[in-house]
Parts: sequence; C-alpha cells; structure tokens
Amino acid sequence: MRVVLGSPVNAVPKPWLYFDVPAVMINALDVKKDPRAALGYEGELWVDSGGYQILKRGLSVDVDKIAEVFKRVDAQLYFSLDVPPSPGDPPEEAEKKLRKSYQNWLRLRRAVGDAVVPVLHVYRDPALFERFLALYRDAPALAIGAAVPYVLITRGVPRGSRELALRLIQRAREEFRGPIHVMGMGSPAVTPILAAVGVDSTDSATWRLKAAYGKVLLPGGGERHVTDRRVNFGKAKPKDGELEELYNFLNARGFPHLEDFFERIRTSFEYRALVNAFVVIHSTRHAPRPPIFRKLHALVAQAASKI
Repeated sequence: MRVVLGSPVNAVPKPWLYFDVPAVMINALDVKKDPRAALGYEGELWVDSGGYQILKRGLSVDVDKIAEVFKRVDAQLYFSLDVPPSPGDPPEEAEKKLRKSYQNWLRLRRAVGDAVVPVLHVYRDPALFERFLALYRDAPALAIGAAVPYVLITRGVPRGSRELALRLIQRAREEFRGPIHVMGMGSPAVTPILAAVGVDSTDSATWRLKAAYGKVLLPGGGERHVTDRRVNFGKAKPKDGELEELYNFLNARGFPHLEDFFERIRTSFEYRALVNAFVVIHSTRHAPRPPIFRKLHALVAQAASKI
C-alpha cells in the first residue's frame, strides 16, 4: 500500500528532493501557476478538490471552476469535489450531501475525463453507504472520505465508530474492483490496518504539521515532542529507547541523512518534517504501536487470512 504525501505547493521541505515518494497530493485551492514548477517535482501528482477545506471555511466553490483548475494541472488523478456529511447529520441530510458529491463527480468526469476519482463518505448508516457505493461501480478508482472523525472518535460519532468505519471500507473493498484510496488516513498507527484490508493507498499531510509543533512521528504510530517549544496538546516526551528505535528504523530503510540525527530533530523543523515524511511512507508494514490499533490490526489480519 502507498502513502501519498499531501503538501502545499510552495511549502518546504520537499521530501521528494531527498528520497523517493510514491506520489504527491496538492489542493486545487492552492493552485496558482504551474504547481510542478513550484514543487520541483516530475513524479506522480494528485489534485484534491479541497472539499473538506471548502466546508471548514464556509466557502462556496463552483464545480466548473474546479474543472478549470483540473484541466490546467498535469496530474495523474483528480479527486472530485465532495460534500462530506458530519457524523451527527440526520440520514436525510447525509443523503443530500452524498447525492451532491455524486452529481459533482458526474459533472467533473464529463468535463475532465476518467482521471476524476469520486469520493464516497463513511456514514453511520451502512445501507446509505452501500446504496451510493453501487453508483460508483464503473469508476476507474474510488476514494473513501470522512473516515477520520470515526477513527479518531470525534464528537457525534456512534459507539464502535472505528469498527464501523473499517467495516464500510472492507465492504467497499469487497464490492469495488478498482483501486481504493482512503482520504487522510496516513497515520502510522492506521496504515497497517488499511493495508491488511486491501486498500491501495492513503495520504498524510500531518508530517509537516507535527514537525512544526516540534514533534516526530514514531514507527507504528504515536508522536513525541522533542523540542523546547511549549505546546498545548501532545506533550509526551520520548521514553527510553524510542528515539534510538526511530533512528534504527530510518537506518534500516535507507533514510539518506542520519548524521547528527539526535541534534537535528531537536533543532530543525525541516529535518523533523523529512523524518516524519519518511516514517509515514515506510510504516505500512510496521505493527501499530497504540494498543487499540494493534488489536484492530490483529482482527483485520485474522479475517483477511480466512478469505
């Protein structure tokens, strides 16, 4: 399974200049001129429509304008403009949003072509999820969105939300024959579970955000605060041996810049970001560290072995 790196177009650092990355995902709202030139990247490029950001900021964006952006960018995949339902939405409201996402995909596919990938959203009503899953059977690829609140257990999610999200993703894998991408689930604690389900890819943009807050990601999940910067959440400092474990993980997988490792993760945002990017890319076969995700991984792997 591949973990795609989400990145602002003009951001630093650029991990693809230091080591191989599976693909890079940018946001359509971030596209001004030629994003490849700004990125310094000639590899596989994906473009997200920015549906989540549009919803979060209360913006209104015309589908035709998204189509214009897609046509300007030389990319391999374009994620359709989606309207994610929140976990607390009543079924009739969730259905309206799922229907709107479907209609947006039809319009963008007609305008841009088969490289436009529809986004189907996790929702607490499995029957509603499956009804819309059936509409996407002829799509060349499928993205699953809105899983993050269920996996992180945010406000409004039903009891057993992690298991529910995984069951829906598993159901999509059983019914859909093409590649499946799960949006925004690139945490090292989760990617081994998705890999066991048979998901083809996911993405992560937190490699930069965590680094900016002075944190490094650990193989298998978890983050450790390694700087003197004051933070309001995620204050856990490294336990004995954890940074040595991280160093050994990087070394075994060919991370190219390990000189002065322990000093540089403490003092350099860019170096922490490179370390974090490498960890998310290479953690798909590493057992999850948090007990709850380790248990889920064992259950999914056991079920997969019986198929």
